[in-house]
Amino acid sequence: MFILKVIWISKSCFIPYIRNLVNYSIVHRKDLNVSEWDALVEKNQGAFFSYAWYLDAVAENWCVIVSEDYSQGIALPFTIRLKQEILYVPIFVSYLEWLGTSTDYTSINDLIHSRFKIIETAFKQAVLGLDFQTYVCQFIEPNEEVKISSQAKRMFKKADKLEYEITVNDSFEGVFDIIKSELNGKFTGLNDTSLSWLKQLFERSKERGTLKCFQLRKNNSLEGGIICFEDSNQILYVKGAVLDTSRKNGGMYQLIQSAKLEAKSSNKTFDFGGSRVEGVRRFNHNLGGKDREYFAYFCDNGPAWFRWLRLIKKRWFKK
Repeated sequence: MFILKVIWISKSCFIPYIRNLVNYSIVHRKDLNVSEWDALVEKNQGAFFSYAWYLDAVAENWCVIVSEDYSQGIALPFTIRLKQEILYVPIFVSYLEWLGTSTDYTSINDLIHSRFKIIETAFKQAVLGLDFQTYVCQFIEPNEEVKISSQAKRMFKKADKLEYEITVNDSFEGVFDIIKSELNGKFTGLNDTSLSWLKQLFERSKERGTLKCFQLRKNNSLEGGIICFEDSNQILYVKGAVLDTSRKNGGMYQLIQSAKLEAKSSNKTFDFGGSRVEGVRRFNHNLGGKDREYFAYFCDNGPAWFRWLRLIKKRWFKK
């Protein structure tokens, strides 16, 4: 009995000690082992937002916190304003996520706060503690029961009457032109610069064989389309647009429905891409999207002069 008791005490004391031996460090993009990082994302079935090629296209700067053996980690995009580093969420990214099995984020929290004094970001997990705002994005999981609203059904009927044709390929250029003409300047952050990032993102996805373009046609004329990315476990809707007449006649509903059915037929999750615009959320709900929570963090411990300048800027832009 005495021996068993000693062994039990040893295990109870030793296991937490082993866990604390995991060594995390901040690795800059230029020093990152990209193949090992992307393997970590793939192994954990992470969102596209964490892949190196994705972040290279949309993030101004980024680094990672990662363990020595690349078995756990998280991507950290940041921007720099007046020499102040701001941890942020790039456009066309919903959130970042912790990749790996650990659920003790204490050392990760400490590392992030030691590097970034200004934080305006969002994570899939509550990485930075309980002082967060809750946001939602929409998903449909494989084999999940989907309920479509009466509004969606009405739009499907409109689209059916016009006998649209949907084709699927990786030729995104025509659809991108419609996205640019229909959406440029109409949504916060969507401008010539961000659209150039979006085009670069599409090009990188096409190079990797993950891009899927759903094109809406009528009488062989391109009316619009949506761009999705696909891997072994998910289809992500990235961006899309249709011409005004087709939008009013259910064109976008029909396109998203086609992508959803594609995900269902291959037993993959369909990710609506995330948006905090209430109208977009309602649209996603109409097509059966279910809310999934994620966590937004805001912290400004930057210099007083920088906080003052940002306050002036915000007030000026409101006028």
